[in-house]
Amino acid sequence: MNLFRKLARESLWLLVARIGAQGCAVVVTYLLARRLSVDEFGGYSLFAALILIGNTLTTFGSDMVLIREIAARQDLSRLSSALNLQLILSILFIGFVYSFSPFLPSQTPEGISALRIYSLALIPLAFFTIFTSILRGKQKMGLYGWLNFIIPFLQVVVVLMFIRQGEGLVKLAVELLGVQIIGTLLAGILCLPVSPDSFWGWRFSLHELRSLFVICVPVASIAIFGILYQRSTLFMLSILGTASMTGLFSAAARIVEAAHLGHIAAFTVFYPALAKEHHAGIDRRIFHLSGLFLVVAASGGSVLLFFLARPLIEVFFGSDYRASVPVLQVLAFSLIPYTVSSFLSLEFLAQNKEKILLRLLAFSLLVQLILSSLFIPRLGASGVGWAILIAETVQAVLFLSAWRIKSSRKMDILHPQGVLHELSDPSQ
Repeated sequence: MNLFRKLARESLWLLVARIGAQGCAVVVTYLLARRLSVDEFGGYSLFAALILIGNTLTTFGSDMVLIREIAARQDLSRLSSALNLQLILSILFIGFVYSFSPFLPSQTPEGISALRIYSLALIPLAFFTIFTSILRGKQKMGLYGWLNFIIPFLQVVVVLMFIRQGEGLVKLAVELLGVQIIGTLLAGILCLPVSPDSFWGWRFSLHELRSLFVICVPVASIAIFGILYQRSTLFMLSILGTASMTGLFSAAARIVEAAHLGHIAAFTVFYPALAKEHHAGIDRRIFHLSGLFLVVAASGGSVLLFFLARPLIEVFFGSDYRASVPVLQVLAFSLIPYTVSSFLSLEFLAQNKEKILLRLLAFSLLVQLILSSLFIPRLGASGVGWAILIAETVQAVLFLSAWRIKSSRKMDILHPQGVLHELSDPSQ
């Protein structure tokens, strides 16, 4: 059970770091919302969101590929290609921002300048991704957790200095860019003792770059489908519903997203461990037990969210959002199938079965879109909750079916008897 304790300890540590990071993000939003004008705050929100999207696109799934190969085989040969790929995509994205930012609607000249300046953060972010991929691949989750907290904390410090100085949006973008550069340097310093050899021998090879690009395409597609699957309901609600419906659903969805923090921390720890397990053939029983534990925790969390829906909505959003309570009560039970699907998707990804993931995500997205179009006109915001719950359940069933077919041991992690049997049978 040493592995189980190790996974539990690292998951708890990463959860604490993520909660601290979320707290820092709330403080930053609170301070800037009261310091900046409405137009300036809109400009800040735009460049922060756009760079977040840009980082996802320019990473292009190379981080997941690196983590899998480092964890499984201690293979660092693709580091140069991954960095080169991210730098090329980052430069292209920065060029896109510089070319088309003047055409963005309702943006002031200062907001456009701030956006252009902060887009340069994609360059240090490329190095940051490489460093953190090494830490995660080597399963140094303590160091990775520190990075998850320190950078948001530095942002709080910078924003406090910004408020005292009374500067404009451009100055804020420069200071936040500086935070990202400092964070990247810190990541490199923390990474150096873990893998000193990875800092030498950087090279450019078109053949290796092309090879990595081909490998990353399915992983990047999974990330894109995942974003579409998570955000398509808001898009459908904005088309078929009203602005008030969108607000009611968003309030409930934010609480459910906060409830995902613990599982996200665990999944971050599990992915490199699963990749290592798949390659080395270490004991799978711990992962089955861990999966069962997460499903039980999700079940308990669903029940708590259901009964605490009203006080949670009123405390965080006020009495005007009471109509969000039934939406939250429906969404609460999506935690269970979400846990099953997320855990098994990591196992498929660790085993290089990206095509299965793509097919399942595409089908789940189609189910969710169809259900949303049917339920929103009849049930409003609650209809989106039901569409998500049913789509998540369908997805979990599909993942379980695919896993049972592909699994050599044919054991369902959701059945306690199966887990206990495997734990007690030394021949497994």
